[in-house]
Amino acid sequence: MATLLPADFDLRELEMSEQRVCTALLTGLDDTWIVVPHITVCVKGTDFEIDLAVVSPTRGVVLVEVKGGVITMEQGRWLSNGFPMKRSPVEQITKAKHALLTRLKTANVNTDQLFVSHVIALPDVGAARPEGMGPDCPAEMLWTKTELAMPEQAVARVLHEHGPIPPERLHRFLQALRPDIELSGNEGRVLQWARRALDDETRLHLNNVAGLDTNRRVLVTGGAGTGKTLLAQQWARRATERGERTLVVCFNKPIAEHLQRSLDDTDATVGTYHDVAVRLLAPFGFQIGANPTPEYWRDAITQALGFHAERLGRPFDTVIIDEAQDFYPHWLASLEALLDPTTSRLLMLADPAQAIYVKPWTPPDDMVQMPLVYNLRNCAGIARTVQRLGGPAPLPSAPYGDPVRHLYAGGAKEIRKRVRDAVTRLTDEYGLTYSQIAVLTTRGTLRDDLRDHPPEGVPLATWEQRSEDAVLCETVQRAKGLERIAIVLVDMSLEPDPVLLYVGASRAVASLTLVGPHHLAEATT
Repeated sequence: MATLLPADFDLRELEMSEQRVCTALLTGLDDTWIVVPHITVCVKGTDFEIDLAVVSPTRGVVLVEVKGGVITMEQGRWLSNGFPMKRSPVEQITKAKHALLTRLKTANVNTDQLFVSHVIALPDVGAARPEGMGPDCPAEMLWTKTELAMPEQAVARVLHEHGPIPPERLHRFLQALRPDIELSGNEGRVLQWARRALDDETRLHLNNVAGLDTNRRVLVTGGAGTGKTLLAQQWARRATERGERTLVVCFNKPIAEHLQRSLDDTDATVGTYHDVAVRLLAPFGFQIGANPTPEYWRDAITQALGFHAERLGRPFDTVIIDEAQDFYPHWLASLEALLDPTTSRLLMLADPAQAIYVKPWTPPDDMVQMPLVYNLRNCAGIARTVQRLGGPAPLPSAPYGDPVRHLYAGGAKEIRKRVRDAVTRLTDEYGLTYSQIAVLTTRGTLRDDLRDHPPEGVPLATWEQRSEDAVLCETVQRAKGLERIAIVLVDMSLEPDPVLLYVGASRAVASLTLVGPHHLAEATT
């Protein structure tokens, strides 16, 4: 029987079609094989997921894209249960494979003699057509019920025997696939393991809070890292399972993209406040005006929702608002106006200490309120720094992680050198990949200067251009709600803004490096 990694991965987290494929491979392959589920990679600003990887030290790697249901092809187009797919499965797995190979390169994983192939698994299809599914998907690349009944033979059609890969190379490869995989003898992976431990604690602490959604009006408050966005996801799933028409909104585009990916298998409507409003108003001819001002974004779209309120009707039973501290009172009122009064459920999550745009922020009246008190997302050393800046208490059982470091920089040249030093240490000493690191600045001009003149050997990218071969470089404001295993936080202010430092520092799960003058260290200690 093949080995599942991570060893404690719960197969129930997979969709049913993926569960069937994973189980067939685990039971049908011998103990020299390793099956790794859910591998996330970044492709030109978009996050993709490789459903499964099947790994052998003497045969190579097969990346598996699983498609459940009745899958057919007509006139060169892939169909799922008779409906055209948004993207070809072959295109999906091919792009993801190239991104993974880039990650392996940036993580200094030696892939010599490690052959990487890919297949499309169709667990609900009886047998593959002899001609396959088009020129880019021959029959040997299709694993239907027939192939999944005999996995050893299926693998033999796409891989060949080769010399064994040394264990240390195989370990490094597996940990580049899934950073939370624990393998003995590689203590340098402590940062990634810490993230897994925090994930487990987060699920445990939020289980009881999820039941608050039985109330009609709920406000959950908590500092950075208390699990608010994960709770929003749980609430959305519970609402859609109850058959409620569900809207999930937030302020920040990156958070909206994260929520959309996590809820893609539900029928929830997800997006930023502005994006959702424009989608609702589009049938009535509404378009964003030319050269919109900050005042336009604050007021015009909300006014349009009010103007078309009668035609919009009451399209939702449940509205879930993440980052509610960034919503103006008239935005909140416009969202409440979209709720069916007979079934309305308004669920909000907020951190008043992160209110960067709406000051002071006050919640609506008549809300059932519940505080989240523990920082579940930062290792202990970082959590103590975040707490000093106004964040929640560290979780008593949190792993320590990397000590918070301060690298002095007095000017632009020194900033680039210190950022380079920090990233190099993280990749060399801890084996992090570029996609697990972010450089955040408290000023847009500083971010732009870094991206225009990046440190030698450290490519930097915007959120929209993020990829496996570049380190994300954004402002703290744009990174609100996101996280990375390691954050390099750059601030050159004479008087650092504690709110921006709080938001930026709390993005780091296991490693935080501060770059700036001496008083930056003083402001965080």
